[in-house]
Amino acid sequence: MENYEDVPIHWVNRLSFLSRRELGQRFAEAGHKISAEEWAVLLMLWQEDGRSPSGLADITFRDRTTVTRLLDGMVKKGLIVRKSDAQDRRKSKVFLTNHGQDLEGKLKPIAQELIAKSLRGMSAEEVEQLTFLLRKATQNLLAKA
Repeated sequence: MENYEDVPIHWVNRLSFLSRRELGQRFAEAGHKISAEEWAVLLMLWQEDGRSPSGLADITFRDRTTVTRLLDGMVKKGLIVRKSDAQDRRKSKVFLTNHGQDLEGKLKPIAQELIAKSLRGMSAEEVEQLTFLLRKATQNLLAKA
């Protein structure tokens, strides 16, 4: 095996760990007890409210049990509510509360500062290429063959 520092996935993993940790710290310093995992769910719901728990699990690459526990905590924090699906009462949908909606304007600027810090010194073309390459690597891992 190569030197771990020459393996791109090492840097993806390190970036993921550091960004989750720093994001949680920045939210806490601003008075918001929101984890990086909760942030990911909020982002999905700000984009499209009323998603299913299984859909959130798929998008965030978490197993359904973990997402159920995460959503339970978010309900207790008053960030979301679960409602029965109008077409199939056996299923539920997740909706933002007013509090969850209000956090968008407070949390997004904090996250944007962190993103800007992580991309400092990169040109727009480099950021575009980085995004392209990360998306391509992700798609490669998702491919069945």
